[in-house]
Amino acid sequence: MTALAALLLGAFVAFAAPGSRAHAAEGDFEVAQSYDSRRNMELTNQRVPLESVIATISRTCSGQLINARHDASSNRYIVRWETGDHRIVSIQADAATGRILSTGGC
Repeated sequence: MTALAALLLGAFVAFAAPGSRAHAAEGDFEVAQSYDSRRNMELTNQRVPLESVIATISRTCSGQLINARHDASSNRYIVRWETGDHRIVSIQADAATGRILSTGGC
């Protein structure tokens, strides 16, 4: 009986130790919630704010915004952007998630 108790205690300690799967599951829950929230936005055709998409673009591509519009049929933002070397590019972003789909070469 003591061997069984020691085995069960060892399994409990290993499972509850910091860095174990039990503690990692807390972070996984937040990731799952975030994914579910984005997926729900996709299914209901909701949009992230255009400002956040423009902020993402400006962090990765030098230049400035010319104009932007939402294409309802594809639920995408179409952004016209002037690059730092004065080229005009078209950038597409998923309006539901804010993910950049194409950079247009910027």
